[in-house]
Amino acid sequence: MQVASFDDVLEVLKDLDPWLLALGIKLKNDRWHEALKTVARAREQRQRIERGEKRQFVPNYIPGLYDATEVVEIFRAFGTENSPALKEKVQRALSGPITPLSEQPNNSTARNAMFELTLAANWKNGGAGVELGEPDILLYLTGLKFHVECKRPFYAHSVRANIKDAASQLGAGLDKPGRENDYGIVAISLSRIFTKGELVCFAPEGQGRRIVREALAKMLKENAEDWGIWRFHELHERIVAVVFHLGSPWDVNGERLINLSTTDFRNTGNNARAWETLEQNLPKVY
Repeated sequence: MQVASFDDVLEVLKDLDPWLLALGIKLKNDRWHEALKTVARAREQRQRIERGEKRQFVPNYIPGLYDATEVVEIFRAFGTENSPALKEKVQRALSGPITPLSEQPNNSTARNAMFELTLAANWKNGGAGVELGEPDILLYLTGLKFHVECKRPFYAHSVRANIKDAASQLGAGLDKPGRENDYGIVAISLSRIFTKGELVCFAPEGQGRRIVREALAKMLKENAEDWGIWRFHELHERIVAVVFHLGSPWDVNGERLINLSTTDFRNTGNNARAWETLEQNLPKVY
């Protein structure tokens, strides 16, 4: 759970453009820069309210602020790095429609890349060893290497197919020579299914995390059979976990916005040692 004031976000991201240029990415009016404009407008809005002036409409307010908090975490994790894999993911994440309601399966590449980047950033900011590339993420914990394949289904009925697709990709990679001691994790984002591009968690202080955790638990319980949750042991023998991720903007009494995320790791039962390593060493960032 990340909490940031408008000033904090703008201060952290003041060096965003030099970093993008260093990556070889041309600056333009993209999703990330629109998100920064939203933060600046939100700060001006707060200042107007404090002066007793009327509230004014800020376009793309909630999704813009939410995007900005994710960009902050990505920049904190990778703002001093420069690699072809990082450039490719960032370039994808910058593209696409600015408003979530305009997102469709055929233009969801940008937010899919954001899921990969934010998941990797959260782990890296928590102290884990992380590399970006193919597979989507390589996670290093106490001498073990985990290949992580990320999927962000658009519909509930497509979750199972996404899990199978990710597991197939992981299996093919794990079976390559030299990877006999590596393990796999399937990472599934349920955020698009849950929010449908517009839902916000409106809750008082202290209740947002509970609400989102309960929402994730409910989704998993209701879809356990359809998503094959009880049959994860049938995946490749070195795929040790399927992780479900749920993120939602949290509006706290109309005063500030928090990037609220939670995860549920499901043990496939395929390797006790690797699972124990995950349980004991994965950063507790949610």
